[in-house]
Amino acid sequence: MQVRVPLWFTAIGVKVGVVLLGLGETGAAEAQALAKPWWEGSQAGITDRLLPPWTPVEAADGQVKLWGRSYRFDGPLPLPTGVETRQKQVLAGPITLLGKAQGQEIQWTGGAGKLVDVRPSMVRLQGQADSAHLQCDGDITVEFDGMIRCDLVLRPKQKPVALEELVLEMPMAAEYAKYFHFYPGRWGSSYNSGALPPEGLKSEFKPFFWLGDEWRGLSWFSESDRNFFHPKGVQPIQIVRRSSQAVLRVLLISQPQKLEQPLEYTFGFQATPVKPDQPDAWDFRTVHMGSYNVDEAFLDRLVQAGVRTMCFHEHWTDIQAYPATTHGQKLRRLAEACKKRNIQLLLYLGYEMSTIAPEWPGYHELCLVAPRAGGYKRTYQPEPDQTAYIVCYRSIWQDFIAAHLEKLLKEYPISGVYLDGTANPWGCANTKHGCGYQRPDGSVGKTYPIFSTRSMMKRIYTLVREHVPDGQVNVHQSTCMTIPTLAFATSYWDGEQLQGLKRPEHFEQLMEILPLDAFRAEFMGKNWGVPAELLHYASGPFKRSEAMAVALLHDVPVRPGNMNDLEELAKIWKLWEEFGRHEAEWIPYWAQDTRIKTNRPEIKVSLYNRPGRGLAAVVVNTAGQELPAEVVLDLAALGHPKPLRARNVFTDTEVPFAEGRLQTSLPSLGFVLLYAQAP
Repeated sequence: MQVRVPLWFTAIGVKVGVVLLGLGETGAAEAQALAKPWWEGSQAGITDRLLPPWTPVEAADGQVKLWGRSYRFDGPLPLPTGVETRQKQVLAGPITLLGKAQGQEIQWTGGAGKLVDVRPSMVRLQGQADSAHLQCDGDITVEFDGMIRCDLVLRPKQKPVALEELVLEMPMAAEYAKYFHFYPGRWGSSYNSGALPPEGLKSEFKPFFWLGDEWRGLSWFSESDRNFFHPKGVQPIQIVRRSSQAVLRVLLISQPQKLEQPLEYTFGFQATPVKPDQPDAWDFRTVHMGSYNVDEAFLDRLVQAGVRTMCFHEHWTDIQAYPATTHGQKLRRLAEACKKRNIQLLLYLGYEMSTIAPEWPGYHELCLVAPRAGGYKRTYQPEPDQTAYIVCYRSIWQDFIAAHLEKLLKEYPISGVYLDGTANPWGCANTKHGCGYQRPDGSVGKTYPIFSTRSMMKRIYTLVREHVPDGQVNVHQSTCMTIPTLAFATSYWDGEQLQGLKRPEHFEQLMEILPLDAFRAEFMGKNWGVPAELLHYASGPFKRSEAMAVALLHDVPVRPGNMNDLEELAKIWKLWEEFGRHEAEWIPYWAQDTRIKTNRPEIKVSLYNRPGRGLAAVVVNTAGQELPAEVVLDLAALGHPKPLRARNVFTDTEVPFAEGRLQTSLPSLGFVLLYAQAP
């Protein structure tokens, strides 16, 4: 494919146009205005409307209520004092700023924040706190998905003020702070997710930290460590245990400062889950098989298997991560064939700009993250070779994506997008579009543009839902659960960070790659309010059957990428239809329900129970060797007074199940999916 670069895409082209037109240097501004592309400044997807499935925000008497959660702002500081989610108060006390100024402990006084704006989509409060030497002015915005933004200004009341210490503390009830997750993580590892250690945790600056349990949690985030002052070697993020609390401490100042000018900080908070549990990844029934070579007979096979969603990866367009294609007729034919069969077609959009994109000459310096990162080589012959680099959505590339997506949705009967890394707030120090900040030593620190990436995701979600009310924003985001951006995903696909690892020799090493506690923290979705799928490659460290065992134990599907995988998953889809999964109670293995007993702790059971209809049980051997597995279910206590007949879902063979007792032998990381119903 030959790529033509329009004259107005390059700065050189503008200068040449000025000379050829005889405009002279005085006409440069006019020529530059003519060079502005159609998408720059686009308002596509920008809205302050309430979006489904969220409910209107309500506010009164220092309390803000929204879908699934409520926040209180009734303390002296313009920070949350209470956070309730899934009917539990997760804060053990107010979020506060502690410290010392002029040798004295800072004591804040003030009243509850004042409501200055209330809409269905957001509320805004303003507050002011006072102390002997400092004044804290705050502006708080709470949006309909539960994202809280706190803009704080600390003003010295006399100059200078010796500010020796300043710490933000977020005290969580320990019972709801079992797990942690932070971003960025590390490719090839799940170390950024897991059970909170008994001794707590210390970390270098991370822009996003979450604490929670299997069902709920609370996150803190900050786009940068600007105005953090510490001696070298100090780790500014700390989680400490105090009695029945787990306290997230953000050390803002531990190196004394002479404060003569105001200090500005912007913090965010967001309680999870962020939206309803349904529909979920089981309902979407997604396959990753999109291709222009797909014929109608193949699509009919997908329908017969139960497929409802098909992702079309990057090769739908010749330019990597580009939101337009030269294959318009092929795309239309495929999209129409999918729509005819009620298959939602999702097109790939990424986080990159390609060196062969027409916009590259004029926009890469302005829009890429700095220092330059990525460098993905795409060499799909006969398509043109290219290299793609990571973009930052604090730049005008956000307008480029939104405008082109709107055009795509208008021109083709697609049902949404599959986003590769788009929800990740990549670290960026590109001052040309406003990222980065100058440190006291003159170096430039990184910004993690959470709010701009959130804006990009919100625009994408808005556009998709405007054109397709049940459309999808499916996100691949491995290692990154930044919920202010992921709230606008209809589901996420996680696990690629582990697929490049070789299978270790010992079982213990295999389980260290993806421990069960890390799965519960990052990969399960129920604590986040975004449905999850597990990503598995045949080249990865886990066999597919092993990945299925771990994922099913957590009520998570493993996305099929070929027909063999699809046939396996189709049996589960069929089961959920017959059984009525959404009407069943899910009893996970960690609940230690007395109605479910196993012969060994390594034998774990997660149960779907529907009195009057039956039950489905996932039984997994998590040991490193083959074990006899015995499971005993108290059927009467589970609401099944009559005997049940059981079958193995994958082999469709009857399984002995007298009096709710299952006896079988399972290999290491082997599993059985059992369906039991009245004869």
